Amino acid sequence: MTMAQRLGLLFMLALLVSQAPAEAQDDPWTGSWRGTVTAPGGDIETTVTMTLIAEGGSYTGLLTGFAPGAEVQLDSIDTSDDQLTIATSADTALGPLELSYSLTRGERPRPRGRGTAAALDGPGQVTLGDHGFDVEVSLTRARRTDIPQPQVDQRVGYFSGRWTFDYTGGDFPPLSVGTRSGTVTFTALEGGPFVEGRVEAEIYGEAYTETWTIGFNEESQSVVWREQPSEGPVRLALGDWSSPIGITFLTLPLEADGNVYVLRRLMQVASETSFSVTDEFSVDGGPFRRLGNGAFLRAN
Repeated sequence: MTMAQRLGLLFMLALLVSQAPAEAQDDPWTGSWRGTVTAPGGDIETTVTMTLIAEGGSYTGLLTGFAPGAEVQLDSIDTSDDQLTIATSADTALGPLELSYSLTRGERPRPRGRGTAAALDGPGQVTLGDHGFDVEVSLTRARRTDIPQPQVDQRVGYFSGRWTFDYTGGDFPPLSVGTRSGTVTFTALEGGPFVEGRVEAEIYGEAYTETWTIGFNEESQSVVWREQPSEGPVRLALGDWSSPIGITFLTLPLEADGNVYVLRRLMQVASETSFSVTDEFSVDGGPFRRLGNGAFLRAN
């Protein structure tokens, strides 16, 4: 069986397990929620945006706005009826950040009598460095027309060409070789919607290569991503590109040293010239933990 045939079978599997678009549209949590986080007394108010993405019966998400240019992926997202609980942690220029929000979903009027909007309100706790304090959170779900969407056509040709990248993360075989920087050059493959990429990178001054193969099915909005390291096992992931926010991936389970590993990746397609990835991993069915993140920029 050829490479294209094997990836075609994976597309069929992805189509069977993917969610229907109508289900995503009716989801009460997905989308961008914008509003404020206010410290006690109302002296300090910060504008934030929380973006939630449905993924296989659970949710992933991002939080932006609590610091200039800062963005973190949410570590845990729990929903129950009209209740949403989130938590995350990250390193910032001001020190380690930890936060948790317990929010209740309701409705509030839109400005100028334009109907109502879904809202999330409730208390939260924020710890920045050595300082912890309680906050009040008030968010409104943005209309689809209000959300700035990446102006990128969903197509496998998006990846074609040469990209430079920097990846920061742990050395965690068999999922990652750690922090690295370099280039990846994608070229189209004949006979199907696939591109193949040649990765040339450095890891602490040592040369490192990989081969990536990406395929995209426009009808099901499904993606297959295959990574062949110069040493070690192949990593194979199924992805969903139906969201305008980006692509979510989950690898097939990978066995090594008596353990079973799974990698989860969120790819944010920011523009025609840049995208970023955030990787998490699970061992033996345990909770997902942060592995690393990378930024890719199209080379001239």
